[in-house]
Amino acid sequence: MTVDPDRARQALTLEIGGQRLRLRAHGSDEQLLALAAQVNDRYLVLQSNAKTAPPATLLAMVALDLADELASTRDQLTSVQIQSREELERAHAHSRAVEDSARRLVAQAIEEIDRSLQMDDATDALASDVG
Repeated sequence: MTVDPDRARQALTLEIGGQRLRLRAHGSDEQLLALAAQVNDRYLVLQSNAKTAPPATLLAMVALDLADELASTRDQLTSVQIQSREELERAHAHSRAVEDSARRLVAQAIEEIDRSLQMDDATDALASDVG
């Protein structure tokens, strides 16, 4: 949930794990209700699998599950960031190689043009000497 420091804290009653909670939090009611629904969905799944577990234990399990998911997502993000940096470095290296190749080709073309012009000048000089 993104916290907007300019937005006033507002009171909201949520039901989480069968308990009604009155909270003051930043964010929209819709967003907080959606988050509570996600927690409740996980709570109900765990409750159906562990019927004798007390609510506090189920909520702790939900919290651990969410924390595990968050850690996994952060690991994936880190991996993607590293991969992106590596791909960017490869792209830059390729770009530099293409640029170097283009410079060499342009230099070769200039040398060929210079040789051709020198040959033309030599041919013109011979023609004027003969004529």
